[in-house]
Formats: sequence, structure tokens, C-alpha cells
Amino acid sequence: MSPPSKSTTSIELFFSYAHEDEELRNELAKHLRLLERRKVISAWHDRRIGAGKEWEQEIDTRLNQAHLILLLVSSDFLASDYCYDVEMKRAMERHETGDARVIPVILRDVDWRGAPFSKLNALPTDGKPVTAWPNRDAAFTSIEEGIKKAAEELLRGQIEHLFEKLEKAESLKNWPNAIELGERILKLLPDDKVTRSRTAEAYIENWRRRFDGSLYFNPGTLSLNHRLEELLRSPDNSRKIKADLTRAQELDPDNANVYYWRSAVIGTSLNEKIADMTQAIRIDPRAAYYYIRSVLLARSGDQEAARQDLDHAAKLGDKRAQAEVAREQDNEQIRDLLGFKPEA
Repeated sequence: MSPPSKSTTSIELFFSYAHEDEELRNELAKHLRLLERRKVISAWHDRRIGAGKEWEQEIDTRLNQAHLILLLVSSDFLASDYCYDVEMKRAMERHETGDARVIPVILRDVDWRGAPFSKLNALPTDGKPVTAWPNRDAAFTSIEEGIKKAAEELLRGQIEHLFEKLEKAESLKNWPNAIELGERILKLLPDDKVTRSRTAEAYIENWRRRFDGSLYFNPGTLSLNHRLEELLRSPDNSRKIKADLTRAQELDPDNANVYYWRSAVIGTSLNEKIADMTQAIRIDPRAAYYYIRSVLLARSGDQEAARQDLDHAAKLGDKRAQAEVAREQDNEQIRDLLGFKPEA
């Protein structure tokens, strides 16, 4: 797994409670506020339902998308048909399938043995009711520490699972899925360099697989490769390719392939195309890039620089450059044999 970085996505936390315990819930929320400020959690309860919204539907939506569900246990909670039969039942279903984690928080003294959640570790420490603590702040601090630990474990588990899926997508060359997974990981780990690089490469590979694998232009003419040209005829494809290359560059500005394809797709002038190929060469001075830039430079009229790139590409082993240099050398030898002399 890639090294962890600072996360910007919070673990969604849902309060399931009886309204008779609202004062205690408010006190607990205050103790959890620092975790919210640090974006470890994002807490929600039914008092946050906006005007005009259907409360049952909103609660159902929030309950089904929460990662962490707190059951604030008291006699009123156990007596509430909605808390016990609807919210608690659904919470335990999601806990059993691994889609969420349920934590009972014992607010007031009540016999909760035999309840479906009784097998779970409860907070505060040892499941001692908050109201039974001599110092309630200490009780809430114990709860906060337990929630923090659970949230961090959930976040690590999410990230590990996403990395496993990303690795599988890459091995299968399923680049659209790799892009989606990479972006999801980056919401959790926005500064992770390895993931940024892998996601940028997935954006490039997603389009490269639709080309024929050769250079983006037809050698000698600099017209676009026929499959790339066909793709770019569609305005939607053209916009999508440009957007994806822009995103790839944003994620990994040191990826030479970004500039290689930018030169084909985004650059509207020879100077822009040459600038992109120069950047690609700076990052990765491979023979093919020198050859491409030599053709671009020749088209721009800079024959001297074009010849230097052509010679360099040939020395690095580019077959096309070597063939062109050989043809030129043969012509020179023929001229010499026939006695042609350069003009003074």
C-alpha cells in the first residue's frame, strides 16, 4: 500500500438516539467537534434535517451511507419503536455485512443485555453509563478516543481495499476502472505521489489503447495517426481527450507521456507542439521523442536543429532516424562518385 498522507475525506458518523437524550447527545457532539474540525469524522443527526425535507427519507439516506453508527443507549432508546426497530435494526444489518461499524454508547443505566448490539464493545470504557461517571467530561473523552480509533481504522481499511482494487484493475488493463479508483484514493490521500502518478498513467493508457500503438503522426507528413485522427473528429472525444490529458498533467507534471500526447492533441501550433516535445525530452530523453521533434523542427523551418535531433535519435537507436541518415549518406556518396562538387 502507498504511504498514507493527510486525508480530506471524513468518516461519516450517524447518531441514533431518543430525543429525550438530546442534551447528552449535544454534550457528546461538543467533545467530537475537534475530530470534525480535523476532518476525521463528519457527524450527522436528525436535528440537521433541512426545512421542507421528508424526515424519514433523509434519515434513511444518512443511515445507509454512514460509515460509523453510534447507538446512544438509554431506557428511552430501547423503548423507542423507531430507534430500536428501524434505526438499530438497519444499523446492525449494515454492521453484519461490513458496510458500516456500529458502536453502542451507553448514556444512562439500563439493562441492555440481550439486545442485538450487546455482543459489541460499548463506550465509554467497559460500557459504564455516562451518567454513572463522577466526571462526565472524562466519560465523553473516553467515547471520543474510542470513536477516533474506530474512524482511523475504518479509513485505513477503505484505503487498503481501494489499493487492492486499483492493483487488480491495472493488472487487467481496465484503465477506466483504474482512473475511477485512483481518483477515489486521491480524495482520501490527495498528496500521495505514487497514486497521483499511477492515476495519471491510467488516463494516458485509457486513450493509448484506442490508438494503434505507433507514433501519433505518420512519419514524414506529420499528419495524425489515422485512429487518433478518427477519434478527434468527434467533438466529444476531442474535449474528453484534452480534459484527460490536462488532468494527467495536473496529477503528474513529470510524466513524459503527457507531453508526448499533448503535442499531438492539444498543441495548435508547431511552436506549442515543439515546446511539449522539448518538455518530454527533458523528462525522458528517448530516441523516439528526438525523432518526433526533428520532424516538427523541420516543418518549422529550423533545419539545423532538426538535423541535430535526427542525428541524436539515430545514435540512440531510432530505426526511422537511422534510415533517414543512411539515405542522406548514400546520396552524398553517389554525388561524390559522380564528381558533383558543392557550389562555392
